[in-house]
Amino acid sequence: MKNPIMKNPRALSLLAIAVLFMFSSCGFIINSYIKKDTENVPPEFGKEKTTLLVVRERKGYNKKVDKMFQKYYTGDYVFVDREELDTRYSDTTKYRYLIDDEVSISKMYVTTVTTNRSTGIQSRSTAPQSSASRSFHILDRKTKKIHDTGVSSGTSWKKILKTYLKKLESERKKNGGN
Repeated sequence: MKNPIMKNPRALSLLAIAVLFMFSSCGFIINSYIKKDTENVPPEFGKEKTTLLVVRERKGYNKKVDKMFQKYYTGDYVFVDREELDTRYSDTTKYRYLIDDEVSISKMYVTTVTTNRSTGIQSRSTAPQSSASRSFHILDRKTKKIHDTGVSSGTSWKKILKTYLKKLESERKKNGGN
């Protein structure tokens, strides 16, 4: 027996459009949130010569982040440990901005009820489910104001960072490119 969707080309087209929408909507949401100028990027970003500090995390993560910086950001930047912020990088004129990420973890309990059709007996099971998401922000160390992306994701964090770096680069160049 043939699948009813395969018999109907219109249904197949609608299914294809729905799948494409699902895959592209996350990118659209990310792009629309990160285009809000001063909410996401400090208005002074790029007007003064400064080195962007990037908080160092795990080795594999740092490697991916560095690759993205090399590709999408042409200003000066350096990876730093949090402990170095108040010592080696304490000059908030030379090191005014810091980019960091936030990881949020949520946990919920899901109860599943299963009914055996032949006996009518129900069984319940409750199990914890967790999820994590990552977002990014810039801290203006001089004003102490945080400018965040306004969006977070567990699987699309690279898309968020890529879009944010493009926005930072655009604002940096618009403001004189220092």
